[in-house]
Amino acid sequence: MSHATERATRRYPKAARVYARTFLEHATAAGVGDAVRDELAAVLETFAKVPGLARALSLTALAEDKRARILAPLADKASEPVRRLLKLLEQKGRLALLPDVAALYLRMEEAARKVRRARVRSAVALDAAQLDALAAGLAARSPGTTYLLENETDASLIAGFRIEEDGYVTDASLRHKLDQARRNLTGAPMAKVA
Repeated sequence: MSHATERATRRYPKAARVYARTFLEHATAAGVGDAVRDELAAVLETFAKVPGLARALSLTALAEDKRARILAPLADKASEPVRRLLKLLEQKGRLALLPDVAALYLRMEEAARKVRRARVRSAVALDAAQLDALAAGLAARSPGTTYLLENETDASLIAGFRIEEDGYVTDASLRHKLDQARRNLTGAPMAKVA
């Protein structure tokens, strides 16, 4: 795992990191890593669509068997490896960790394939060709790495873009350049970035 990925995973509970790493090793050894990746991505989509689901799983007053019943529709559709993961989390009283385990699994699996994600904030929306060119430029800095870019617009940048990747920022926006020029001319502090 790269240093950037390791640093980014630290914000998750240690238990979730251990379950995700172990499950990734198991799925890879069993040759089902791709299928499990797709399944866990669908699990995360479910949590995103039903915001109260993660909150319900984290209720300390809710017994683990009731948490398992909440996840029963998900478990019924799950493959054998994912069903076994859910059963293990239930037995250990850790079903509340499922969203974190799924997110970490995906992040670690991508790191193993040398896939990195970055957010590109731009003054105007970038089209697919522009994002592909930007991804190719980023990949040239790290040979063998593939970049998946997510584009968000931020009109306050005026022009250009800002890339945010695992805590690092590359700012090529006009706003940043103007702030630098102002600071150099007046000694004034730079504007806060949202």
